[in-house]
Amino acid sequence: MIETAEIEKVFANGNEWHHALKKVNIKIQENEFVAITGKSGSGKSTLLNLLCGIDKPFKGKISINGTEITNLSKRKLAKWRNSDIGIVFQSFHLLPSLTLLENVMLPMEFSPIKRNKKHRALELLRSVGLAEKVHMFPDYVSGGEKQRAAIARSLANDPPILFADEPTGNLDTENANHIMELFFRLIHEGKTIVMVTHDLELSKKTDRIIQMKDGMVIEDQGPLASIQGAGGS
Repeated sequence: MIETAEIEKVFANGNEWHHALKKVNIKIQENEFVAITGKSGSGKSTLLNLLCGIDKPFKGKISINGTEITNLSKRKLAKWRNSDIGIVFQSFHLLPSLTLLENVMLPMEFSPIKRNKKHRALELLRSVGLAEKVHMFPDYVSGGEKQRAAIARSLANDPPILFADEPTGNLDTENANHIMELFFRLIHEGKTIVMVTHDLELSKKTDRIIQMKDGMVIEDQGPLASIQGAGGS
């Protein structure tokens, strides 16, 4: 489902180069719930950005659901991202000028698949417990409700893979647990979820934990782990 081959990411830091990722090789199977953990600066968010096609690796290849995304043009990458993956951000990224319903409908405007957008959006918002809030604007709902709306939006085009970057980072324990319950339900429905988190307790609830340090995978735990190798010079 997801495979990286010797990916590296390098950033310029003044006159020096910083290796954010060093020859990272991972394989993630269909219907896995994977947590990527590590301290700040370990490379976990950089890795997620590469998997989402938000950024490109300096070296190496990335294959997602049968598509090698590394050299896709910006237009093809945007089209792929809108149909094949869903992304959930820590800061929600809901448009404040749109209602929750309109936010969820937005990705469908750019999809070639013909569907009843309003019906689909209403169905998704009901599924995350926001049936009574569909016509409200993001500024008038709680943080947990914003995140649930963001998850509904990420599922608008029914992608097989969901990437989540610290999805519970801005939430209290109760709302964080609600989000995890929602993720478990999506796994039960056949989705694949890759979640970056610094919360070790949450990561322990997933199928597999990939731990990063200094731009490398240093440990891969879980019954479905299939690490192919990681390291660097």
